[in-house]
Amino acid sequence: MPKHIHFIGIGGIGMSALAEVAISRGNIVTGSDLRPNDLTDKLRAKGAVVFCGHSADNIPPDVDLAVRSTCIPAANEELVKAEELGIKVIHRSEMLADVMKDASVSIAVTGTHGKTTTSALIAHIMDYCDRDPTVIIGGEISRFGGNAKNGSRDLVVAEVDESDGLFRGMSVKCVVLTNIEREHMEHHGTMENLLASYVEFAGRIPSDGLIVYNGEDVVARNVAENSTAIRVDFGAMENGCFRYSYADLSCARSIRFDLLREGERLGKVECGIVGRYNAMNILGAMALCLERGIGFKEAAEAVSTFDGVRRRFDFVERIGNIDVVEDYAHHPTELRAVIKAAGEYSGEGRVVAIFQPHRYSRTHDLAEDFAHSFYDADVLILTDIYSADEKPFVGRGVRDILKAIDRSKFQLVDFVEKDRIPGYVSGIARERDMVLILGAGDIRDIARPLSNAIRKQAVRS
Repeated sequence: MPKHIHFIGIGGIGMSALAEVAISRGNIVTGSDLRPNDLTDKLRAKGAVVFCGHSADNIPPDVDLAVRSTCIPAANEELVKAEELGIKVIHRSEMLADVMKDASVSIAVTGTHGKTTTSALIAHIMDYCDRDPTVIIGGEISRFGGNAKNGSRDLVVAEVDESDGLFRGMSVKCVVLTNIEREHMEHHGTMENLLASYVEFAGRIPSDGLIVYNGEDVVARNVAENSTAIRVDFGAMENGCFRYSYADLSCARSIRFDLLREGERLGKVECGIVGRYNAMNILGAMALCLERGIGFKEAAEAVSTFDGVRRRFDFVERIGNIDVVEDYAHHPTELRAVIKAAGEYSGEGRVVAIFQPHRYSRTHDLAEDFAHSFYDADVLILTDIYSADEKPFVGRGVRDILKAIDRSKFQLVDFVEKDRIPGYVSGIARERDMVLILGAGDIRDIARPLSNAIRKQAVRS
C-alpha cells in the first residue's frame, strides 16, 4: 500500500532526489521548503504537493512518515507537529540507507571532493550500459533530467554525504572513496572525529564487497586499509591498480588519457569535461564500473557521452569571447583546482573569479587556506558569506581573508556586495575573459543577471 511521505526541506539536493524516487515508486509525497526551486517544480509536475514555507498546517494526520534533513532545527513547526501526531520521523540518511539496504549491488560514493561528479559518472555509465540503476545524487545531469532516477531496486548508485557523520551507520556493498580533507568541523569538531566516521563507514562494507579509493591520498588509503572488503586503488601512482600517466594526460579543453589496469593498457578514455580533478573522478568511476563487470570499451564509450554536472564547471553563456561559468566549489582545494582548470581552458585570457564563502564555520576554520586559494586567478571578487543554516558568530571572515591575500598576485582584488556584482563585473570584463562564479550558496542567482549585464555593456561599447 502506498505511503504518504512528507519531506521537511524537500528542495534540498539530497531530499529532492529521495522524494523523486519515492513518488516514482508510487508513494504519496508532500513537502515544504523555504526556497522552492527548479527541483521542487519538477516534483510538483510529477504529482507532489510542495508548500512554500514551513507550517504545522502542512502536516495532515494521514502522513505515515516524515523525513528531515540536518538543517531542520528541532523547533521546526512541522517537526513538532509530526511528533505530536505520533508520526515517525527519520533523517534523510536513514531513508537513503533504506533504499540501499535491499539492493544486491549498492554503490556509495563519498569523500571531501568529487563525489557528485564521480557518482554521476557511475550512474551515467551504468545506465548507458543498460544496467538500469536507481540513482540518488547531489547534482543534476542531462541523462536523467535531474538528480535522481527510479530504476532497478537491485542496483542503487548514491552520493553519500559525510558532512553530519550519519553515513557511519550505513551498510553498502561497494564504495568509492574520492579523497579526505579537513571539512565540516561544525559537526565533527576535530579531524580525528571525521576520520573515525570514515573508518566506521568503511568497516561496515562486507568482506565480499568492494572499496575503490584514491591511492594518491594518504588519508583515504589509511581509511581503506581498515576495511576487510576487496580494495582497489586509482590514481597516477607508479604501481596503482587503475592509473594513468601524467605524460599522457590532457585536460585543458577536454580530458584524454590512456587507462592502465595493473600495468596493462586498456585503451583511450576521452570526455568533454575539463580539469585534472575530473580526470581523477573519471578514473575512480571507471575503476568501480570495470570491477563490477562492465567492459572497458562500453564504459569508455559511455564516458565519452558524459557532459558534466550542473553547477560543476557549468557554462552559463558565452557573450562574444567572454565565457561565464558557474561552479559549486566552496573548499580551498576545490577552488584551487577549478581556478587552475579555468586558466588552462582560457589560455591567454584572464580568469575573473567571484567567490561567495559558504558557512561561517567553514570560513573561520579554513580562513588561512582560503587566502591562498585564488592565486591562479587574475581578478578576484569576494562577497559576503552565505550562512546556510548557521547563525553568525564572531570569527574569521571575508575581511580577514582579504587582509591575508597577497594582492600583488592579482590585477584586481575587491569586495562587492552580491547584488552589485553583475554591474561591477560587467564594467571590468574584457574580451577572452572567463568569469567564474564560485560557491555553494545563492551566488548562483547572479549568473543570468551577470550575463545580461555583460551583454548590455558589450552593446554599449
